[in-house]
Amino acid sequence: MSKSKCALTIACMLLGWMSYFLPVIAQPNQPTNNNSQTTQIQFQDKEPDGSSRGRPIKRKGTGSRGDCPPVDVLTTALIPEKNVGLTVDESPSFWFFVPYKRTDIPIGEFVLQDETNNDVYRTNFTLPNTPGFVSLSLPSTVALAVNKDYQWYFKLYCSKQQLSNPIFVRGWVQRIPLKPELASLLKSATTPRQRIAIYAEKGIWYSALSELAELRLAETKNPIFANDWANLLQYIGLADFASKPIVGEVTEVK
Repeated sequence: MSKSKCALTIACMLLGWMSYFLPVIAQPNQPTNNNSQTTQIQFQDKEPDGSSRGRPIKRKGTGSRGDCPPVDVLTTALIPEKNVGLTVDESPSFWFFVPYKRTDIPIGEFVLQDETNNDVYRTNFTLPNTPGFVSLSLPSTVALAVNKDYQWYFKLYCSKQQLSNPIFVRGWVQRIPLKPELASLLKSATTPRQRIAIYAEKGIWYSALSELAELRLAETKNPIFANDWANLLQYIGLADFASKPIVGEVTEVK
């Protein structure tokens, strides 16, 4: 065989070898599919212990009070156990596990206060017809100021007259500014899961939780969203709640 033919044969062999392996090498740089597990939802708490700043939190309610029926699982706020939760939303949503249904609790009350305990928002509500995770959203007319701490109370009354001591939980929320770097990351996200992963990695609890809860509510049988939900709750020590149903918003009483 001549030298030119030998060189041509070797070149062809090299091209064939490269065409076989190049797709494998390039594969990690391909766009992430919305249903893949490559985008991990991992919450990273960026806030210091709020109790050291006079920001006590009561994540779990008491047992039965008055006419309320006994329950095995207590009313629980879906918040970090000690820290002020962050949001980028002007009017965020709050999430709770409630072991009661509408007929058990005649009336509930939600109160939002500023740092000097002045009411910013107060409303009464009724629960859904079945126990589970419920949400309460601030109306668009109530916008949180940036970098201010707000305390909220979620109260459940066993008497319609609201004369008895309520079952209640309380926590804190702070709205942080949407800085250019974060805004750019969110804009570059191609799926809702990527947005949630960004919120979680940046420690923005309320925004991550609300968007993920909406995904779960829209696709209750999606195993990817169920796994994401379990992971997010695990990071705040509420893994045992992951299998509880999401039943939707409370109903405001005008």
